Amino acid sequence: MRVLITGARSYTALDMARRLQLGGCSVYAADCVRYPVSAGSRALTRCFYLSSPREDLQGFIRGLQAVIRRERIQLLLPSSEEILYLAPFLEELEADCRVFCAPFEQLKMLHNKWTFSQLTEECLIQTPETVLMRTPEDMAGLRLPAGSYVFKPVYSRFASRTVIAPERFPAGVKPSEEDPWIAQKYVRGRELCSYHLAVDGVIAAQSCYEPVYRLGKASGYYFEPVQHPRISSFAAELVRKLNFTGHISFDFIEEESGHLFVLECNPRSTSGLHLVSRRDFVKPVLEFGLARASIDGIEPLTDARLEEKTGGSATSAKPRMIAYAMLGNPFYHGLRGVKRWLRDYGRAEDVLWDRADPWVIPYHVLSLAETVYDSLTRRISFKDAATANIEWDGEPEWNR
Repeated sequence: MRVLITGARSYTALDMARRLQLGGCSVYAADCVRYPVSAGSRALTRCFYLSSPREDLQGFIRGLQAVIRRERIQLLLPSSEEILYLAPFLEELEADCRVFCAPFEQLKMLHNKWTFSQLTEECLIQTPETVLMRTPEDMAGLRLPAGSYVFKPVYSRFASRTVIAPERFPAGVKPSEEDPWIAQKYVRGRELCSYHLAVDGVIAAQSCYEPVYRLGKASGYYFEPVQHPRISSFAAELVRKLNFTGHISFDFIEEESGHLFVLECNPRSTSGLHLVSRRDFVKPVLEFGLARASIDGIEPLTDARLEEKTGGSATSAKPRMIAYAMLGNPFYHGLRGVKRWLRDYGRAEDVLWDRADPWVIPYHVLSLAETVYDSLTRRISFKDAATANIEWDGEPEWNR
């Protein structure tokens, strides 16, 4: 099968490419940066540069369709937030190949922190008390002190612009119709995350983990697997209600009492994918791709063949990490915590390094350099520069 992965800059795209190549696929990738990390991988047949969907949506879609037709792509597999730009064109794209993607209205509802909070009201796990703010007066009218809330833009990622339990109402938070925010009741506890791969309302693969090392309030870079049946049940319930197909991920907070809240949803691949076994990922993706395809010369997809190519089906019990981020902060737990850091580093596997794929690391240096350049020229943070040209923040209707 010929598979095209978009969002090639992401570590999950790299992981998907490696898994699918081992599963017998010809894997292609595309992105709107010049040096996405996946481009250094031997798993790829070729990597393509596309226009930014945020800056030139029509050019992005036309370029994507040209690649799909020229390379005879049979399955399109989005990995990151570019999925929100692809989804409105699902019907046109599916004229040429299968697309592992839910309808746009579903993705928008899940990506929007306010509408997601409403969606969970009838679910096994709910969000903390959440208030929508469209004006400064909405914030002034909150019933609790500022320190009782977490303030977040309705559309955001990686804790961007998030303000946690401030002493007073933050001057930088200025809700408007164009930039709505939520005030979510602050809950102390253990942070947990989950990743799920769903097909037609059924979860086919999943993992749950604790991000025990983080970059400040933002993304984790060390993923400790945990078993949490209530999280699995919640995800299964939500996916079933929506008849959802695609990647879907959640962030949770667990109080010391064991009470669990879901904080937000990311309708895209996240780091939990690294903890899913190769076979458990590859099998449902290929079955989805083959369901509508009429492809000559493809061997029947059997459990024995998948087992031979991708290994066992057990979810990884080993933590995964972004090793260079770990190496950058051995004093994460303070001077006395270096022993713990060494122990944690020693028992985890890097999501980037693979002995059979040695050019990924040097190529990733180019990828990081490109992000630094974008950060400096656009005068935005490194974190924002990493995704600025694929972010979707509820912009007005598409110019189609």
